[in-house]
Amino acid sequence: MRIVKPGEKLTKKELRYFAKMAGRAYVNDPVHTYATKNPESREKFVYHFMMERLNTSNGEDWFFIDDENRGICVWRYARNEYGAIDFLKCPDWLYLYVFFPRTIRTLAAYHPLDVKVFDEDTWIISPVFVAPEHQGKGIATQLIKDSMAYLSPLGYRFGLEAQDEKNVRFYEKLGFQTVKEAHYPKGNIVHRYMVFQKQTDDPSA
Repeated sequence: MRIVKPGEKLTKKELRYFAKMAGRAYVNDPVHTYATKNPESREKFVYHFMMERLNTSNGEDWFFIDDENRGICVWRYARNEYGAIDFLKCPDWLYLYVFFPRTIRTLAAYHPLDVKVFDEDTWIISPVFVAPEHQGKGIATQLIKDSMAYLSPLGYRFGLEAQDEKNVRFYEKLGFQTVKEAHYPKGNIVHRYMVFQKQTDDPSA
């Protein structure tokens, strides 16, 4: 597992590689499905959206990368929120002109993170994904477990936000529990705020 610490950065080429992977991995995500109806267009949008998301995170957050570059898990400080203003820093003007309205819809659908849900020392998964052809091999599970084992001695608590029911069940198996729900009525999207509960399979135990 490769670790990129805050203060270190991925190259633009690496960011584009993982953003392209995210475009395929998140093509059926509930929020993106709501914001961009056409699947082909959605994959292109998610690529640009995640390029800016990863670019904003680059140098500030923790990146944990599978040894074969099949997946990535990013941890960011829960109270370091990202919004539309961060996407205005986008260097890709085509993205701004063509896709920015979708960005606004997407950010609106992502209920503003309720920072009061998380303790001040909490870091959240934002995001984690694996290339579709490598999903089901336990890569995401291993990245999350290994990264928490690495970060736990630093005194971090862990949380995340999830919308997809399948993802919620996945995180529950890893020891996360839902502590709050918020509903976005336009897209009938339920946001679940989850925190890691220490248990027998706690990676820091």
